[in-house]
Amino acid sequence: MQSSNNQYLQFVGKPHITAVIAGGRRRVNYTFEDKSELVEEYDINNHELISRKWKRVSNIKESQWIYEVGEAPIDQQGELKLSNANPIFVRKDTPQHFQYRVRNLNYPEDVYKVEVDENTQEIVIRTSNKKYYKRFAIPDMRRANLKLEQGKVTHVYKNNTLIVSYPKPDQILEREYQIRQEFDKLNKKKPKEGDLECVQQ
Repeated sequence: MQSSNNQYLQFVGKPHITAVIAGGRRRVNYTFEDKSELVEEYDINNHELISRKWKRVSNIKESQWIYEVGEAPIDQQGELKLSNANPIFVRKDTPQHFQYRVRNLNYPEDVYKVEVDENTQEIVIRTSNKKYYKRFAIPDMRRANLKLEQGKVTHVYKNNTLIVSYPKPDQILEREYQIRQEFDKLNKKKPKEGDLECVQQ
């Protein structure tokens, strides 16, 4: 199992990597020299990235898991449990796009504006009625030193959910293709629940 090129430069040192089949998913765990961790979970059949979460260790104190892709379990969502009516922001990619969803937005379709802030390299969501505002970066783009381009971000609104998409550049698509190729090789061994597929120092 290879580390995903320079994807995780924000962590310290070369990771120790393990891959195991757990809960019907392929879980890849990266543990870095400073004890920080990164965990990615993939669908074992189509290799879709289901979740990516990480936590850091600073001064011997561990942070909470931060979800970059997917949603934290309900019992870890803190204030989200207090009101299911609050907007919920979550990332769930497609094979060709980075994709973010904001659920529980019940404003008219024509109030939403989504654009790229080229100075901060963030995507900005705002509404003309000033009821919702959000700006966010795409970590994969920053790790690969790739710039967001104005005009490439798109959005649709349906079922009280705003869906924001940005096409994955060729460099990202190539890396994800290589990962799928590795997983295809592992699947030929017909993995079973609990199998430890690889350990890399």
